Amino acid sequence: MRKHWFRTGLVVVALAAALLFMHFQAFGQSESSTDLIFGTWKMDQAKSFSHRTDESLTFATQHTRILAQEGDDGVRNTLINDPTSAPAYSYSGKLDGKEYPDPRGRKDQTLTHWRLAPGLIVRLQKKDGKPTEWAIYTVSSDGKVFASVSWLPANPELQDFQVFTRAK
Repeated sequence: MRKHWFRTGLVVVALAAALLFMHFQAFGQSESSTDLIFGTWKMDQAKSFSHRTDESLTFATQHTRILAQEGDDGVRNTLINDPTSAPAYSYSGKLDGKEYPDPRGRKDQTLTHWRLAPGLIVRLQKKDGKPTEWAIYTVSSDGKVFASVSWLPANPELQDFQVFTRAK
């Protein structure tokens, strides 16, 4: 029972931090700030870490994430784990809060995306109808720093935190 409350607390803290970050950065943004989250982002390996059971605590290579707007209500999410290799994945998703089959071809898996603010996207991954990963993507108000935090609902202490800077 105590472990359950600890896990719940971690999730609540992560969500609250992301929402507070977005709330305070929303003031003073120009109208063009709605596109700040989209772009090509290079990982800052010194500020990024993973606490997943099957991953190294640090990232051995500089990842690249590309978020591109698709249509009026969509996003293309591309992740390249190594500068010399093909993308680990690249898929399109609608930012409408509806559940869709995972476009990465993962059997019995779905993705849901919400754009809660101009610089805040939340993604929920489910397998067989059960949540398997939450991810929050945020961008700083000046559009120079992008952060991704993800965790496993069954073990929220197993987090992945990635910091990126805008590619030039």
